[in-house]
Amino acid sequence: MSDPTDDIETKYGKQDDTEDGRADEPVVEPVLGSDDLGHVALKESELFVGRSEMQVVAYIDQREREGLRVGNYVCVPYPEATTDHDEEILLAAIDSLEYRPITEINDWVDGGGYGDFGEQNLAYVAHLAPIAIVGHDRTEGTLTRETVDRPPSPGEDVHIIDDEEVLRVGLNIPSEGIYVGDLAVSGDLVPDETNPLTYLLSNPNATDGTADEGEPAIFRHVLVAGSTGKGKTHFSKNVLRQCAVPKQYPIEVPPEEQEAFGIDDDVRHRYLNLFVIDPEDEYVEMRDDNPELSAATADRLEERGIAVGGLDDDLQVFAPVTANSRPTLDDVRTFGISFSVVENRPELLLSSRPQDPTFNAVRNVLDAYFDGVDDDEPTYRDFETWLDRNGDRVVDNDNILAAVERRVTGPIYDRVFDRGTADLEEYTEEMFDRGQMTVVPTGHLRGETEKLVLLALMTHIVENKIDTDVDHPQIKGTPLLLCVDEAHEYLSSTDRPREQYLVQNFRRAAKRGRKDKFGLYMVTQNPQDIDDEILKQTNSRIYLGLQPEVVERIRIPDDYEDRIVTFDKGQAVVDAPDVRPVEVRGLDVCVTRHSN
Repeated sequence: MSDPTDDIETKYGKQDDTEDGRADEPVVEPVLGSDDLGHVALKESELFVGRSEMQVVAYIDQREREGLRVGNYVCVPYPEATTDHDEEILLAAIDSLEYRPITEINDWVDGGGYGDFGEQNLAYVAHLAPIAIVGHDRTEGTLTRETVDRPPSPGEDVHIIDDEEVLRVGLNIPSEGIYVGDLAVSGDLVPDETNPLTYLLSNPNATDGTADEGEPAIFRHVLVAGSTGKGKTHFSKNVLRQCAVPKQYPIEVPPEEQEAFGIDDDVRHRYLNLFVIDPEDEYVEMRDDNPELSAATADRLEERGIAVGGLDDDLQVFAPVTANSRPTLDDVRTFGISFSVVENRPELLLSSRPQDPTFNAVRNVLDAYFDGVDDDEPTYRDFETWLDRNGDRVVDNDNILAAVERRVTGPIYDRVFDRGTADLEEYTEEMFDRGQMTVVPTGHLRGETEKLVLLALMTHIVENKIDTDVDHPQIKGTPLLLCVDEAHEYLSSTDRPREQYLVQNFRRAAKRGRKDKFGLYMVTQNPQDIDDEILKQTNSRIYLGLQPEVVERIRIPDDYEDRIVTFDKGQAVVDAPDVRPVEVRGLDVCVTRHSN
């Protein structure tokens, strides 16, 4: 194993040797479209743009009406650029489509629905939603994005956008970053099936000259929500695979690590650790190639900058064990949860909220036990015995002592604590090795046992990541993306002390993600159940198909509230900072092994 502080040169090469692969090539002449759709019209409509409302209406020519859809991206040239640009266009989306009669038509007769009115008697009108003005500087070969501050001229031609860069600049989609999917409208790729626009989440690299181009989106947190059967895991595997590449991020070196390893720098560039909680044993498959992914398809994806293939030894599996549950997976290291984890976290022993005197007594009992352990290894069974013999010396009220015993003793604690031949703390450095994906499968655990194990594990991670004077500087000094599948099971608002304690820690972590280089990647079918404070800090949200009752309880971008309930598998809406919410389509094939 490589040195846990920095020395991953043996695995990936020198820390600062990543080259800038971006070429300073001029922007190709924007392609507005081969045919005109129609023109900006004024008949029966006002034409204006304002700070709160805009109205731009286009008449669609008869030959272009078939195939046009709400959501299509179009552009309208401005006749004369009013800035330093040589050309400017209005980028807009079709907000609605309607027929309007030109001549008097009476179809309120028997059989009228089958009459031939003729397209010449009907106007097909598109209401456009302006997005941005895109300027083209021929001398510099650049495109720029500006606020819509004036309307196009009546009679100007309207075009379907055929140019990737005009769309990318106009929608403000990053040109470098983590691949999420391809831009789409009603499931059809844009600009077209053979040349889709890749949707990327911002992910500047610390060592290729892009570090000052913004914060990595992963450290501002990601939510992936979708109903059962809509492809959440398939979609997430493809996104996470793009994170599992040798990218480096600047991170502060904890004082404990500086002292222990003689590091003089306050900041180092380090590779990401992806840590995945895997309740259905699905992400473990990312170690292997997908046998259904042909070589030709893999080559095409790689040509587009999409990482493919299993992670092999860069994916390590660590599984928790309890008294009656062990994993059946191959090539997995097992660990137990030591009772010492509760020393400063009495909430982990509380399944219900006690009265203050009882809670204080629980604290006192634990403090007394751990103070008296000395050099011996604390265990839950030893604690039970100690409490039976010494509890009345610490708690002098028999009723309160009985309440303490009811809460801190029980078969669930005996099943969870001190099981396995190795302990979580013993494996911490290996679990958080930089440049590695760590998967913790929990499909072999059930019910309250699973919850207690994962609450202890995630508390261990979060507190060592965001606290000061930590026990494990390896966690604190490592850029970390924590993926929690079925996130609503653990991060929901609750009155139960265990879950509430974890949620409070995650609220702190969510607020400090950018500073501590700690990202949350939450996957759920019930986004409405995730704690509101955590969701408020989650800047990138990916919504796959959702049930109507879920849509009613969460904030979906306005243009997609009605359509998202009809989405097919892999269709999604991405709502990210500074980018217009758009529809994307995920890859039809998983870039790693995926059985379901």
